[in-house]
Amino acid sequence: MQRRTFLLGAASLAGGGLGAPALIARGARAAEPALPLDDLRKALDPKSAGLLTPGDAQFARYLVSYNLRTLLTPQARVLAKAPQGIEAVVAWARANRVGLAVRSGGHSFEGFSQSRGLVVDTRPLDDIRIDKRADTVSVGAGQSIGAVYRRVAEEGFAFAAGSCPTVGVAGNTLGGGFGLLARHVGLAADNLVAVEAVDGRGRRFTADSAREPDFFWACRGGGGGSFGVVTRFVFRVHPIRQVAVYGVSWTLPRPQAVRLMQAWQQWAPRARGELTSVIRIVRNGSELALRSIGLYVGSEAALRKELQPLLSAVGTPRPSIQAMSFMGSVNHFAGPDGWTYETKYMKAKSDYVTSAMSREGLETLMAGLQRLAPGAVVVICDAYGGALERLRADETAFAHRQGTLYGIQYYSQWGSAGQTPARETALRDLYRSMRPFVSGGAYVNYPDVELPEWGPKYWGANLARLQRVKVHYDPDNVFRHAQSVPLP
Repeated sequence: MQRRTFLLGAASLAGGGLGAPALIARGARAAEPALPLDDLRKALDPKSAGLLTPGDAQFARYLVSYNLRTLLTPQARVLAKAPQGIEAVVAWARANRVGLAVRSGGHSFEGFSQSRGLVVDTRPLDDIRIDKRADTVSVGAGQSIGAVYRRVAEEGFAFAAGSCPTVGVAGNTLGGGFGLLARHVGLAADNLVAVEAVDGRGRRFTADSAREPDFFWACRGGGGGSFGVVTRFVFRVHPIRQVAVYGVSWTLPRPQAVRLMQAWQQWAPRARGELTSVIRIVRNGSELALRSIGLYVGSEAALRKELQPLLSAVGTPRPSIQAMSFMGSVNHFAGPDGWTYETKYMKAKSDYVTSAMSREGLETLMAGLQRLAPGAVVVICDAYGGALERLRADETAFAHRQGTLYGIQYYSQWGSAGQTPARETALRDLYRSMRPFVSGGAYVNYPDVELPEWGPKYWGANLARLQRVKVHYDPDNVFRHAQSVPLP
């Protein structure tokens, strides 16, 4: 099941191809006051950091971004070749009172890894080292999760992270990192063992549960771009070789779609921890297309048995169930297009469901989708429970644990800038209609600049501790964006 197909459902993108010239033109507006770049260039050692400005040959290559709607063109981009280069640029930024955005090359839905001023880019920090005796992998902060999947699979391991290979390790982990192993071994952040970082004071250090424990705690769900630059991650990996995957589709009228979702929300968060299930809902003509996919750490026969409550909800569809290697499952869910970095116009919002959604809530969701153009908005629900509940809400910065049944992502993508107002309105209207039926929480890795009082929604009661971490590690607010952790 290709990732792009799963996101779009029955719809197709409108508009033509998207190329580098369009990327540059959209972000080329005048921005912040001019930075003293000659001074910055002098402050950097070419061995540890390079500087790119708009006239440089490689500038457009590093500008390419997942979301064209939020693209910004910086005055300068520092390519970090070593942690010492980051120390130098942080010292320069503090002295010149310049804010820094941090880019690791993945997908920032709201463009928080971009700036019209100065960007620190960690993509040159991309090495991967495996310690088979400790069952860990050490990853440079500029690497993608797909590259880590491939490398650890060569040694017979699995790695807990998201389903899209081109997502950056840094952003995925720092916000939590939900993926198809989440209910079995936890989030990417739950499997984090240590980080190496440079904070907002320009200090370089290693953080883990014993050294700099507050910084380490914040790196496990506190989001990126708030406290410093993580230059290296060390993760626990798991000797998972064989898994089973499933996929099953329905095209249903609204009453049956509601009945199916009632069954899924009762079943998926309470299924065996070896199974992580996702369901997608989108309008398809006059009906609703629903597709559920998932990964089971176990046999094909055991998965087939586990699926029975879902399969019997509205008849007996024919599921696709296959046993394969863990790396095979990564390729299966990504599809051939999933390994190519995409650029598109998109917008997303998110919710959390902490008690089974009422029939009225599900009716509102389905009716809202049916009022939209086919494929205009896709709703994707990720089952929680299992390993996510093993930690208390305050043990990591990621707070959505005990009592959370599933997360909801409202996702829309389109092919041209002219479609943006209509798509944003469609997404906003559907999201607004669901307010009475959800908890009010939100997932920081699906950020939304329209979200009011976003801090408590992303982090709950953990926000106060995150602010104390901010004061200690970045008192001058060097690392900031529209939804970075604020100083108290």
